[in-house]
Amino acid sequence: MNIQILRTTMAGGELVRAGATITASVADARLLINMGKAIAATAAADFAPEPEEPAAPKRKPRAKALTDGDLPADA
Repeated sequence: MNIQILRTTMAGGELVRAGATITASVADARLLINMGKAIAATAAADFAPEPEEPAAPKRKPRAKALTDGDLPADA
């Protein structure tokens, strides 16, 4: 059965990259389709997977700079 891979996975004991169209056994094809990692090749022409964007790293807030007015009176 011809399927298009949506996410990089293993099929038939081999690594298959996202976007590849392969011929797999019916059992492997059904498993990958049910897992959401592949679609049937006939439906693949209408579907284009969106590229995943990496999450932006979270920034720490800046520490407030001390001024002469912020120093304790004992100093």
